[in-house]
Amino acid sequence: MLRFILVSLVLVHPLAAQAGDLVLNDVKAKNGVQLNAEELKQLMPNTKVISYFGGSTRKWTNEADGKLMAYSDARGSFKKQLTQVTAHGTWQIGKNGTYCITLEWSKKTEKWCKYIFNVDGKYYGVKSFDDGDAIAHEFEFSK
Repeated sequence: MLRFILVSLVLVHPLAAQAGDLVLNDVKAKNGVQLNAEELKQLMPNTKVISYFGGSTRKWTNEADGKLMAYSDARGSFKKQLTQVTAHGTWQIGKNGTYCITLEWSKKTEKWCKYIFNVDGKYYGVKSFDDGDAIAHEFEFSK
């Protein structure tokens, strides 16, 4: 059984990468520059965010008071989990230099922190700075 699980995991990761997902090693290979806490504090307030995650596109604005209202098209892996396509939430910059989000959807709470990298004007967030295979989720940030 354990052997089956390990083989499945080995096969699934390349399929995710083929689907267009980048991983941290890809971001580093493209000379991605990690934004530090000070850079994030300058970039994030009053910024419009588009997040591509799990097949869904979500949009919100990081209000100066740390609040946000997110909208999702509820596609992809979130389709069955979300009956509501809006969520109240909060954002903050973590002490470790991560961009942190909490979203209160109708049926679930989504909470995460990501290290943000800039790759030639595109932004990617990764959960782990130490795992080269961590999926790099694409973000758009604009004022």
